[in-house]
Amino acid sequence: MASPQPGIPSTTEQYTPPPYESEPSKELDNVPEQATRRRGKGRPPKSLHTFKCSSCQEVFTSPSALQSHKLSVHGKDKQQQYTCGKCTKMFSTRAQLSKHQRSHSPQRPFQCLQCQKAYKTPTELRNHSRSHTGEKPFVCLDCGKAFMQAICLRIHMTQHSGERPHSCPLCSKSYPTLSKLKVHQRSHTGEKPYFCAECGKSFADPSVYRKHRRNHLGHRPYSCAQCGKTYTELKDLKNHERSHTGEKPYLCSDCGKAFSRSSSLACHLRIHSKSKPYQCEQCGKGFTQLSSYQSHLRTHSGEKPFLCPQCGKMFSDPSSFRRHQRAHQGFKPYPCDKCTKRFRQPADLAVHQRVHSGQRPYKCQRCDKAFVASWDLRRHMLVHSGLRPFACTECGKSFTERSSLNKHRRVHSGERPYKCQLCFKSFVVSSSLRKHERTHLSERPIQVHVTPESASVFPGTLPQFSCSHCDMIFGTWEEVQAHTSLHTISPPSDPSVLAVPVSPHVCVTCQEEFVNLADLQAHEKLHPKPRPHICDQCGKGFLNKAGLRKHQRIHSSNRPHSCNVCGKAFLFAAYLRKHLRTHRDTESSPSLPQTDMAHTQPLPSPPSAASPSGSEPTAISLTVPVTFQTIPAHVYMDKEDGL
Repeated sequence: MASPQPGIPSTTEQYTPPPYESEPSKELDNVPEQATRRRGKGRPPKSLHTFKCSSCQEVFTSPSALQSHKLSVHGKDKQQQYTCGKCTKMFSTRAQLSKHQRSHSPQRPFQCLQCQKAYKTPTELRNHSRSHTGEKPFVCLDCGKAFMQAICLRIHMTQHSGERPHSCPLCSKSYPTLSKLKVHQRSHTGEKPYFCAECGKSFADPSVYRKHRRNHLGHRPYSCAQCGKTYTELKDLKNHERSHTGEKPYLCSDCGKAFSRSSSLACHLRIHSKSKPYQCEQCGKGFTQLSSYQSHLRTHSGEKPFLCPQCGKMFSDPSSFRRHQRAHQGFKPYPCDKCTKRFRQPADLAVHQRVHSGQRPYKCQRCDKAFVASWDLRRHMLVHSGLRPFACTECGKSFTERSSLNKHRRVHSGERPYKCQLCFKSFVVSSSLRKHERTHLSERPIQVHVTPESASVFPGTLPQFSCSHCDMIFGTWEEVQAHTSLHTISPPSDPSVLAVPVSPHVCVTCQEEFVNLADLQAHEKLHPKPRPHICDQCGKGFLNKAGLRKHQRIHSSNRPHSCNVCGKAFLFAAYLRKHLRTHRDTESSPSLPQTDMAHTQPLPSPPSAASPSGSEPTAISLTVPVTFQTIPAHVYMDKEDGL
């Protein structure tokens, strides 16, 4: 008979977990008896006996627990020490040493009969078997929460008592268990001992490593009954289910804000305490969450470890990567109850609903302007600070947003990633492509046959589906069907054909209709556009506030953009860049004299026969500094004499 493989016992050796009462578990030591005992059936509770340690006054519920405590804590000098030969760890009893030595052995003789998982000790198998039965015998008397293991109850009880006996000597953070402290200390040392052989990632926390391994194995046994999403752990599923029910059991005592996760509440509390434990050494920026800090570090290093397998796009943080993947799936499970819009995340839906309610909770402290989302406020604050943190390495132009910088870089690289599938014309930005596609839609109706290979005339990595009545585009055919029910016209009989009808282009001023968009744009130029933003110094009108602010610099004496070569100052960065070219041109042309590089006053204009002499201008005349390349004086005078 062949011997069984190491770690997998034979059928006759398989271990069946005994009933809970048949074998007292040592894991119950140090747990108060009233917190763990189960209720008897109609019998009165027995009187509780406690056993106090004479050395440290700690109380135990059994003499064996007291004896074990004395040997392990107070008897180290008097009792014989048992040392592990592999890791030099010391124990006060031979039984403790034997139990520890199983952790070094590769053999796992105790196997679960339901899922074939194997364990090194019967206690580990007994704890695992409760995941199948759902048994949670350890109940907290303070809040009623139940646990499968006594150690989990002990850790939970520290939340009520506030006890965190294990402190970090480097940053003074404290933890309820020694294992959590060790994981934390690795954040200081940078140690990540848990290495994934499949993708090369390493981890400091063994629980995070085990969860990561399940992603490779594709084992996601916990499924949401409402939307079908699957998870590797039960706690992740329960957190997700709260997004459907709206349950938020974790309440902030300072501001009353509620959260669906305890970790979210813990991060939120740092806002009130103004604690930002994660500081960037390069720029000094602080963060309340470790994940935000790690994502920020990648902005300095340029690392983008998250690769989309469908389109090859790379991301620096996992949240952006997950958001991008949902765009591929076209899955928007969160509908707005006031309009037809749907969203991929509940947070996006919550922001959108403020548009209907008129709520704008994010207010600017400088100008009292309010916004529906925090990122809109952050973008607006850059207007006051004048900060443009994203600079182009090619030409030095700076931007307030990274997305604007990425679009600008395509000017240098010549990249035009957005291509029309009808005429194969390519564009730098997606908005230009959408504008171009309307010219095709206005020419003729198009019958689009939806197939797995080509599901849209519009570019993209996934199929896009168009409504046959209003030209709205959706990611899935099911969304199109739900949307078309809002129209009085019945949906197309053939679901494999999407009719994109001719839609006339209407002038909003006079309601005249045009077939082509170009004709409408040419017509709109005939209507004078209102210019509501008036300069209070010269009366000139502008279409928007940005144009007015740019114009008002002409009246101001402030010239913030100065040349570091000759000291000349300019109103706008574009003027300075143009001026700097004169320095480069002068350096490359030795025939020109190295005198003043630019004129501070405009050159005299030659007389024009067409201009009436002595006529005064009716409009206010403004002298705008314009950069000119210096021309030798005798050349310029010769030109004037020749006129």
